[in-house]
Amino acid sequence: MANIKKFKRGDSSKLSTNFSAKEFDCKCGKCQETLIDLDHIERLQQLRDYIGRSISINSAYRCLDHNTAIGGEKNSQHMKGTATDIAVKGMSPDEVADCAEKLFDGLGRYDTFTHVDSRGKKARWDLRSKKTTKTPSKKDIKVSLEDIEKE
Repeated sequence: MANIKKFKRGDSSKLSTNFSAKEFDCKCGKCQETLIDLDHIERLQQLRDYIGRSISINSAYRCLDHNTAIGGEKNSQHMKGTATDIAVKGMSPDEVADCAEKLFDGLGRYDTFTHVDSRGKKARWDLRSKKTTKTPSKKDIKVSLEDIEKE
Protein backbone atom coordinates (compact mmCIF):
# COMPACT_ATOMS: atom_id res chain seq x y z
CA MET A 1 0.00 0.00 0.00
CA ALA A 2 1.35 3.38 -1.00
CA ASN A 3 2.33 5.90 1.65
CA ILE A 4 1.77 9.05 -0.43
CA LYS A 5 2.21 12.51 1.07
CA LYS A 6 1.81 16.00 -0.41
CA PHE A 7 4.66 18.50 -0.22
CA LYS A 8 4.74 22.15 -1.27
CA ARG A 9 6.89 22.88 -4.32
CA GLY A 10 10.47 23.65 -3.24
CA ASP A 11 10.09 22.02 0.19
CA SER A 12 13.59 21.07 1.35
CA SER A 13 12.40 18.54 3.95
CA LYS A 14 14.64 15.50 4.24
CA LEU A 15 12.82 12.34 3.17
CA SER A 16 15.75 10.01 3.86
CA THR A 17 19.49 10.21 4.43
CA ASN A 18 20.18 11.25 0.83
CA PHE A 19 16.91 12.57 -0.60
CA SER A 20 14.86 15.72 -0.02
CA ALA A 21 11.35 16.58 -1.17
CA LYS A 22 12.32 19.29 -3.68
CA GLU A 23 14.25 16.73 -5.78
CA PHE A 24 10.88 15.15 -6.64
CA ASP A 25 9.10 18.35 -7.78
CA CYS A 26 7.44 18.35 -11.19
CA LYS A 27 9.70 19.82 -13.89
CA CYS A 28 6.89 21.99 -15.30
CA GLY A 29 7.67 24.75 -12.80
CA LYS A 30 3.99 25.66 -12.44
CA CYS A 31 2.32 23.23 -10.05
CA GLN A 32 2.52 24.04 -6.37
CA GLU A 33 2.43 20.58 -4.81
CA THR A 34 4.34 17.35 -5.20
CA LEU A 35 3.05 13.86 -4.45
CA ILE A 36 5.69 11.53 -3.02
CA ASP A 37 5.33 7.92 -1.96
CA LEU A 38 7.51 7.64 1.16
CA ASP A 39 7.75 3.86 0.73
CA HIS A 40 9.21 4.51 -2.74
CA ILE A 41 11.76 6.86 -1.16
CA GLU A 42 12.75 4.11 1.28
CA ARG A 43 13.44 1.81 -1.68
CA LEU A 44 15.43 4.52 -3.46
CA GLN A 45 17.51 4.99 -0.32
CA GLN A 46 18.13 1.23 -0.14
CA LEU A 47 19.33 1.34 -3.75
CA ARG A 48 21.55 4.34 -2.99
CA ASP A 49 23.06 2.52 0.02
CA TYR A 50 23.59 -0.65 -2.02
CA ILE A 51 25.41 1.00 -4.94
CA GLY A 52 27.25 3.50 -2.74
CA ARG A 53 26.89 6.34 -5.24
CA SER A 54 24.69 9.40 -5.64
CA ILE A 55 21.50 8.96 -7.62
CA SER A 56 20.44 11.77 -9.96
CA ILE A 57 16.71 12.19 -10.36
CA ASN A 58 15.78 13.07 -13.93
CA SER A 59 12.03 12.95 -13.40
CA ALA A 60 9.85 12.11 -10.41
CA TYR A 61 6.39 13.55 -9.73
CA ARG A 62 4.59 14.89 -12.82
CA CYS A 63 1.38 16.87 -12.91
CA LEU A 64 -1.14 15.89 -15.59
CA ASP A 65 -0.23 18.84 -17.85
CA HIS A 66 3.50 18.10 -17.76
CA ASN A 67 3.01 14.37 -18.22
CA THR A 68 0.82 15.05 -21.26
CA ALA A 69 3.27 17.61 -22.67
CA ILE A 70 6.19 15.15 -22.62
CA GLY A 71 4.13 12.25 -23.98
CA GLY A 72 4.04 10.27 -20.73
CA GLU A 73 1.81 7.25 -20.27
CA LYS A 74 -1.86 8.09 -19.63
CA ASN A 75 -1.82 6.37 -16.20
CA SER A 76 1.83 7.10 -15.43
CA GLN A 77 3.14 6.16 -12.01
CA HIS A 78 4.90 9.54 -12.04
CA MET A 79 1.52 11.28 -11.62
CA LYS A 80 0.87 9.17 -8.52
CA GLY A 81 4.21 10.02 -6.89
CA THR A 82 5.37 6.41 -7.04
CA ALA A 83 7.95 6.61 -9.88
CA THR A 84 11.37 8.05 -10.52
CA ASP A 85 13.63 8.16 -13.57
CA ILE A 86 17.20 7.95 -12.33
CA ALA A 87 20.82 7.94 -13.46
CA VAL A 88 24.04 7.17 -11.59
CA LYS A 89 27.35 8.69 -12.65
CA GLY A 90 29.83 5.97 -13.56
CA MET A 91 27.14 3.33 -14.13
CA SER A 92 25.20 2.48 -17.26
CA PRO A 93 21.41 2.54 -17.04
CA ASP A 94 21.51 -1.22 -17.51
CA GLU A 95 23.83 -1.64 -14.51
CA VAL A 96 21.51 0.54 -12.43
CA ALA A 97 18.50 -1.53 -13.53
CA ASP A 98 20.28 -4.75 -12.58
CA CYS A 99 20.91 -3.37 -9.08
CA ALA A 100 17.29 -2.17 -8.78
CA GLU A 101 15.72 -5.41 -10.04
CA LYS A 102 14.72 -6.84 -6.65
CA LEU A 103 13.80 -3.55 -4.97
CA PHE A 104 11.18 -2.13 -7.32
CA ASP A 105 7.86 -3.35 -8.73
CA GLY A 106 8.19 -1.43 -11.99
CA LEU A 107 11.49 -1.32 -13.85
CA GLY A 108 12.04 0.24 -17.26
CA ARG A 109 15.29 0.17 -19.19
CA TYR A 110 16.06 3.17 -21.40
CA ASP A 111 19.17 4.39 -23.22
CA THR A 112 20.03 7.23 -20.82
CA PHE A 113 18.16 6.45 -17.60
CA THR A 114 16.41 3.79 -15.56
CA HIS A 115 12.76 4.03 -14.55
CA VAL A 116 11.87 2.60 -11.13
CA ASP A 117 8.46 2.58 -9.51
CA SER A 118 6.52 1.16 -6.60
CA ARG A 119 3.22 0.31 -8.28
CA GLY A 120 2.38 -2.73 -6.17
CA LYS A 121 2.74 -5.34 -8.92
CA LYS A 122 5.63 -6.45 -11.09
CA ALA A 123 6.15 -4.75 -14.46
CA ARG A 124 9.23 -4.87 -16.69
CA TRP A 125 9.95 -3.23 -20.07
CA ASP A 126 12.94 -2.42 -22.23
CA LEU A 127 12.78 0.61 -24.53
CA ARG A 128 16.48 0.90 -25.25
CA SER A 129 17.31 1.53 -28.90
CA LYS A 130 20.09 -1.06 -28.70
CA LYS A 131 19.24 -3.99 -26.52
CA THR A 132 22.19 -5.59 -24.79
CA THR A 133 22.37 -9.24 -25.60
CA LYS A 134 25.13 -11.72 -25.03
CA THR A 135 27.06 -12.27 -28.22
CA PRO A 136 27.67 -15.97 -28.69
CA SER A 137 31.29 -16.96 -28.56
CA LYS A 138 32.95 -19.15 -31.19
CA LYS A 139 32.75 -21.96 -28.66
CA ASP A 140 28.95 -21.49 -28.41
CA ILE A 141 28.35 -21.65 -32.17
CA LYS A 142 31.09 -24.00 -33.29
CA VAL A 143 29.49 -26.89 -35.11
CA SER A 144 31.55 -29.45 -36.89
CA LEU A 145 30.56 -31.56 -39.87
CA GLU A 146 30.84 -34.57 -37.61
CA ASP A 147 28.16 -33.11 -35.29
CA ILE A 148 25.81 -32.53 -38.24
CA GLU A 149 26.44 -35.96 -39.73
CA LYS A 150 25.60 -37.62 -36.38
CA GLU A 151 22.03 -36.41 -36.70
